[in-house]
Amino acid sequence: MRPLNGAELRNGAVWDLRAPKRWVERLQVLEYARAFFTARAAWSRLNCLMIISGAFGIFRREAVEAIGGWWTGTVADDMEIVVRLHRHHRLLRKPYRIVTSPDPVCWTEVPSSLKALRRQRNGWQRGLWEVLLRHKSMFMNPRYGRIGLVAIPFLWIFEALAAFVELSGYVYVAVALPLGLLNVPFAVMFMALAVLYAILLSELAMGVETLLLSRYERTACRMRLFASAFIEFAGYRQALLWERCIAPFQLRRRRGKFWTEGERSGSEITIST
Repeated sequence: MRPLNGAELRNGAVWDLRAPKRWVERLQVLEYARAFFTARAAWSRLNCLMIISGAFGIFRREAVEAIGGWWTGTVADDMEIVVRLHRHHRLLRKPYRIVTSPDPVCWTEVPSSLKALRRQRNGWQRGLWEVLLRHKSMFMNPRYGRIGLVAIPFLWIFEALAAFVELSGYVYVAVALPLGLLNVPFAVMFMALAVLYAILLSELAMGVETLLLSRYERTACRMRLFASAFIEFAGYRQALLWERCIAPFQLRRRRGKFWTEGERSGSEITIST
């Protein structure tokens, strides 16, 4: 999967791929590259992949029927069914593989406004919590092998709970700084190390995307996407962090779909024949 925003379509095929005009879209291009070229590729290699994106996934019909089909009680049915497939095959000790393809076989339009993006990420986080709570018995359970001992704990620590850890860090700095309780030189160096490391991962992912695979051929487009990694921490991440923090408290109150009618406008996509 790759974001389609900024592309030119000819007869239903991507002909010319350009960096989107809006920064909120460019930052999502960066996130997709980072997720698919680093995180998901690595989990796939370990056969610990926990989600096949709903935009495009292929499943063996007999495997899906064996576990009772899709669960419609979550907004993250694409993730839940993958976790349940892991669970089913691990319990029966049946050999299986769940893999991802790093090259795009499906293009998707990403939200072009911060409002729509926040709604989407809130839904993603609610779905994550719903899946983890439903399958909480897998946590640190050796019966599920590396899924129970590595993949599920990773989701709890670095996806579900990490948002609260990050938020508590901001709160601590805001309180400790005026009270003189903060070691400012150490805090600055620690923050710089964390941010620069995250930028490095992003730039490596974009390097693969733009240089090795030659997807964004224009130099100006590549520079815009590379620059996105440096502004991700200047408000964008914090806006999405808030949604990640409030999402668990909204599990019983449906906030609606990721997209509302009219938001998939295709305004950043050029269609020609």
